[in-house]
Amino acid sequence: MSGVQKTVLVTVAAIALVLGAVVAKVNRQAPLDRDVLSESGIFLFDSPRSLPEVTLKAATGDEWSEQDLTGQWDLLFFGYTFCPDICPTTMADLRKVVESLPQESRDQLQVTMVSVDPERDTPKQLSEYLGYFKAGFKGVTGEPTELAILAQALSVAYIPPDTSEENYLVDHSGQVVMVNPEGQYVGFIRPPFKTAELSRWLPRIMASE
Repeated sequence: MSGVQKTVLVTVAAIALVLGAVVAKVNRQAPLDRDVLSESGIFLFDSPRSLPEVTLKAATGDEWSEQDLTGQWDLLFFGYTFCPDICPTTMADLRKVVESLPQESRDQLQVTMVSVDPERDTPKQLSEYLGYFKAGFKGVTGEPTELAILAQALSVAYIPPDTSEENYLVDHSGQVVMVNPEGQYVGFIRPPFKTAELSRWLPRIMASE
């Protein structure tokens, strides 16, 4: 190999390295700005928070525990199927968000409705209600004490209803809780939900953790 050829090869290799560094820099996304996220209604904690041990019942009739929140990202919404406004709107918004995500993100995300109305929300009732949304959402409910333990750990507020009243309502907060694949509480999404913003940021959050 002549000296000229060696020089050309070295030059080409150097250019390739420079181009590779430039491409990597362009493709590398900037760190998530929590102030920007908060403007979109997304609030992330500085440190993940562990979840307590709970035993609930899934809409399938199977036993459900905090271990079911591992292995994938989870969005949890505490509500109930007889809710006249907030719950159906929130579930519809979450369906829009999930449908707009890249397939890779969809495959790594599970949406679960936690019913705070176990008196009426039997597994069958939950299953039928969630089926209306045709989005693969899951549902759980259980004993009031177990629900309270989970809700308190996730900073979700609700008032146990007077079930002796006919067509009673349940007061509850409307945020959506975010749990990472390690089963840790990492943040929440505050209503009103900005579906376009959530569709933009959720894949970034899921990839950054």
